[in-house]
Amino acid sequence: MPRNFPLILLLVVLLAACAPSRADIIAVTALPAHSDPTATPTPPPTPDVTSESAGGFGALVAAANAAPPTTTPLPLENALPLGEARAIAWATDTAMQPVPANRLTFDESPVRLAFGEFYDGYDLRTGLRLSDKLVSLDGQAIILDGYMAPPLKPDLDYFVITRVRLAFCPFCSTAADWPDDIALVYLNEGTITSSEFPLRVTGTLEVGASVDQETGMVSLVRIYADHVERLP
Repeated sequence: MPRNFPLILLLVVLLAACAPSRADIIAVTALPAHSDPTATPTPPPTPDVTSESAGGFGALVAAANAAPPTTTPLPLENALPLGEARAIAWATDTAMQPVPANRLTFDESPVRLAFGEFYDGYDLRTGLRLSDKLVSLDGQAIILDGYMAPPLKPDLDYFVITRVRLAFCPFCSTAADWPDDIALVYLNEGTITSSEFPLRVTGTLEVGASVDQETGMVSLVRIYADHVERLP
């Protein structure tokens, strides 16, 4: 008998104890014979939405699914008949009657107004705070000097007047984004051509957040102009 027989016997016993029994073997589901790891999985079949089980809306759902998606946004309407945007805005302004915290009275008419007198600070929640002078002049005749922002079309029945000359028209998404040095001007009659010279606008002031129906622009200050003249 070999001298190391006891050691060999011990190893055989240990290996036999560690070997898994048939009950320890876990069954493995075989992959399909045509399985390809690079192939694109086939989506499940689409249910028949045209059947009565769709609650009567199946045909409409099927037609909507068959229609190609629309990715091009609708353009803003800037071809309304002359004066229509002004009439819509005027109806909105007639309904709005903002009340100043401290109402001011004026001895002259029209009242000369400057861009620096529009607002009285900024509120993080509501945006620009309208000044007492601006709100007190709501519905009254004013005079405002400024520059015409680049227009959207050649013949204008409205335009944006600014404190300084701009290279683009300042369209805004919300009243909180409205710059503090512009106003929207609607002409009461006729049209005007674009001008790079300073202008003087005389007309009725209206105050309050409003959306222009022709351009989609949000404005806080509007002037319904009776007269626009070029300054030297």
